[in-house]
Amino acid sequence: MLNRYWLSIVFLLAVPTVARCADDTAAFLNAMRSRGMYDLALDFLDDARDSRLASDSVKKRIPYERGVTLIAKWRTTPSATERQRLAAEIRNELNRYAQANPESPLAAEAQQQVATLLTETANRSLARLEQNGAKSDAANKTRGAARRQLADARELLTSVEASLVKQLQAFPKTLDPKTQGDQIDRRRELRARLSQVRVLRSLTLHQQAGTFDKGDEQFAKLNEQAAKEFQELYDKYGSFLVGFYARVYQGECYLDLGKLKEASGCFEDIIVQGGENLSVRALVTKALARQAEILLAEDQVDTVLAKQGPWLRSARGAEAKQPDWLMLAFQVAEAKRRKAADAATKDSEKRKQRTEARELYASVSQRPGKYQNDARQILTTEYAGEDAAPGRRNVKTFAEALQAAKDAINSMNAARQTLPAARANNPNGVAMLEEQSESGFNDAIYYLEQARALVDDDTPLADLNQSRWLTCWLLWQDEQFHRSAVLADFLARRYPEDPTALGAAQVSLASYEKLYKQALAEEGSDAGQAEADKLTDLASFITRRWSSKALADTAFGVLLNFSIRDREFDKAVELVGQLPEEQRPAFEARIGNAMWEAQLRAAAENDSSIDRDAIRGKAIELLDRSFSGLAGNAAAADTLAAASLYLTNARVDQGKYAEAIELLEDPKIGALSLAKTTNSIASRPAYAMEALKAALRAYVSVVPPQSDKAVATMQQLEQVAGGNGGEKLTRVYLGFGLQLQQQIEDLKAAGKLDEAQRVSEAFVAFLDKLNERGSSDPTVQKWIAQTYFRLAEGLEDNPSAAETRAGYYDRASEAFRAILEEGATSNPNQLLALKLQYAQTLRRSEKFDTAMALFEQILSEREMMPQAQTAAAYTLQEWGAAKDSEKLDEAVRGSGPLNEKGKPIIWGWSHLGKVAAAVARSKPEMKDRYKDLFYECWLNIARVSYLQSRNESGPSKSAALKRSRSIVKSMVDLHGDFLNTPRRDDFDELMKQIQVAEGGRPVGLTELLENG
Repeated sequence: MLNRYWLSIVFLLAVPTVARCADDTAAFLNAMRSRGMYDLALDFLDDARDSRLASDSVKKRIPYERGVTLIAKWRTTPSATERQRLAAEIRNELNRYAQANPESPLAAEAQQQVATLLTETANRSLARLEQNGAKSDAANKTRGAARRQLADARELLTSVEASLVKQLQAFPKTLDPKTQGDQIDRRRELRARLSQVRVLRSLTLHQQAGTFDKGDEQFAKLNEQAAKEFQELYDKYGSFLVGFYARVYQGECYLDLGKLKEASGCFEDIIVQGGENLSVRALVTKALARQAEILLAEDQVDTVLAKQGPWLRSARGAEAKQPDWLMLAFQVAEAKRRKAADAATKDSEKRKQRTEARELYASVSQRPGKYQNDARQILTTEYAGEDAAPGRRNVKTFAEALQAAKDAINSMNAARQTLPAARANNPNGVAMLEEQSESGFNDAIYYLEQARALVDDDTPLADLNQSRWLTCWLLWQDEQFHRSAVLADFLARRYPEDPTALGAAQVSLASYEKLYKQALAEEGSDAGQAEADKLTDLASFITRRWSSKALADTAFGVLLNFSIRDREFDKAVELVGQLPEEQRPAFEARIGNAMWEAQLRAAAENDSSIDRDAIRGKAIELLDRSFSGLAGNAAAADTLAAASLYLTNARVDQGKYAEAIELLEDPKIGALSLAKTTNSIASRPAYAMEALKAALRAYVSVVPPQSDKAVATMQQLEQVAGGNGGEKLTRVYLGFGLQLQQQIEDLKAAGKLDEAQRVSEAFVAFLDKLNERGSSDPTVQKWIAQTYFRLAEGLEDNPSAAETRAGYYDRASEAFRAILEEGATSNPNQLLALKLQYAQTLRRSEKFDTAMALFEQILSEREMMPQAQTAAAYTLQEWGAAKDSEKLDEAVRGSGPLNEKGKPIIWGWSHLGKVAAAVARSKPEMKDRYKDLFYECWLNIARVSYLQSRNESGPSKSAALKRSRSIVKSMVDLHGDFLNTPRRDDFDELMKQIQVAEGGRPVGLTELLENG
């Protein structure tokens, strides 16, 4: 579990960089998605949406990139409720992108991906329902949910179809193969995709029909409509593979409708036209299998044997194990069984047909699928007691069958144990041993099935359970996890006192876990939910029933993992409450550790969906309650190590610094002491670093500070990090700084301002030390510079901190200058972003001339950079208000070198306002953002006139105030929408300043609104 804690630390280190990346987004987003950092990627995109640094092309793609990121998050989200929310958001983002960019193929591709996921999710849930069964209410709910998912998928595919049609219509009617080969290839690709999308769209209709009962009116209506659509697609694409698929699906619609003649005709078209191509062979096999159902329903046994039989024998290698081939094998087996039962069949032919039928049933019974249970039932009823292969015994009683199964298992195990030595010393004997192993396995399965058929009232229960145990163990060996899970679960629950029960519980737990992981790999929105429910239910049973056994610890681990996944910690606590009191501390501590990690992760990922304070409080309560009970439990050493570190950090977060120090320094259970042991968790360097950082926080925060211990701790940190000057130690200090930042924010939020100020001073001291150390890592360099800048910004409203604020701005300015001089990045967008941050720092330090020189450099490279234009205008305005009144005019009309149109490259508020208005009119997706910029520009044009009035007297002063008032009034009269935005307060405050300067009452906008 501790690994997740270290991962959270890594996330914390990554956050400052992520929030300030510039336009070059593709590589960054792909990296974030590949690492599963979906929320960070989404935060970045949200920042880019509001950033004036981001280019138009990047902003244009934001809905698409959000949709793709949300799809990736959707695939890994376990909560069904959260998946539903994400699905709605995905559709909203991608539809928005498609509407704004109808010519882009990206939206169509993403929507098709969502449709595929919805379809797969629905089909998997329906398959699980068919396989596992459910009560009628639950079954109806599952079918209803699947029906809605399929309907949503069809709607998405309809949008994709329209997009592809529009893209194709954009091509010229004729293309020259010599000069336009790329366009021809692209058109061919789009046509192929369009045909596939159309077939998939109609298939969702057929699948929706399957969610209704056969007697339901909708079942017939939807199948009829789907069959009609498939006919149209077959007519259009009949010479292509996609047309073959349409024909087979049409046949399945007719089959469901009971139109056997029409269905058989559809299948026959594919059978006749099919070839040896692998993809076509699969379709031909499906068509033959479905046609065989019809032929058997019409009692045409000989036709099936003559037509489907030879094709079945042509199966190549792994083909025979594929679902469509198994379906065909079952139908041919049925034909052979009926042929053997026909009185007109010769005796010799009867034996042959019966033997071949039995072998086909046996092969079908070994693989999960639609006909597996039917094949097994037939084998155990009609073929019980018969030899299935040469050399097998003709067992007549349960005891004989069980003993034969044990002998077969012994032969299998002997071969498997000998194989490693044979591979090393006798390669020629490997094939024989592998054959013996395979034969032993198959024989054991056969004899155990015979044993089950021979059970009677006199069969000893212990022997029956032993046969069940051997069966589920063999099924596990053969990776038939669903069968092994169900049988082993039955044995463990029904007969918990039986000697085989604990082993069966272990097999069932492992099988359900395999099924859960397989379901997650399928990546649907409902992936793994049914398997997770069964897994947690079984784990709960094991924990209660065998609480003193090692398996209970494993089972509790399963419950804990799912409680973390679903954030249902109360369930885990309730379960622990059922254990004997002496067993609770270790489990409670594990829950506390998990809760602490969960709130750490939420902080790192900026996840506001959980109540961090509540989780943290409950975690501390559990750790407090269980900690003393862990000290003497050697088996819980790892849990103790994690709990000791987490509880220490909790004490620091609570401001209980003395208690934190006492726990840290405890010679037996303190994190500092445990870090010097061989404990598998605490002996890791990362653990020691975190313990030392916690100690450092406590030593500098306690009253009075323990400076000597703080210095000694820093020296230990340097040793653990690998010596002075190491980049690793700089990273450690960076992580420590982030923790102190969070501590300061928490103290301020709690109203502990004096304590926050004291910790802030300690934070600045360490920030200074980190700055003095220097770093070659751009991430660290930018974090230092940006942190100084934020510290200074935080003091803007504190007049008594002017000197401190200026010092922070100076250090931020120096840090940004060093980054630029060292050439920390060659990315032009990131370089512009750094220059802009540096210029902003110079502006706040009132180094206006240097700042403006840098703004001119930035805007010479990229004039259309609204954020930089805005900052430059503010710089001129502040310069004019503080030192040089002539700069006030430049803030409005612009300044700097002229561009190719003869206009200043620094636009000023006037031209920036015109650009904002034009963008707001022409680009609906940017309307709100640029309308706000428009309001901001005219607010400052009015504000400049007010500032100029302060330098004037008499008529000149009155004229300046009149200009300012006139601008505000025009905004109210002509652009009154701003009154419904936060800009209203800014205009209101400016109007009050004008009114006071005029000698009137400061009533703000009320005067204009009442008079207007």
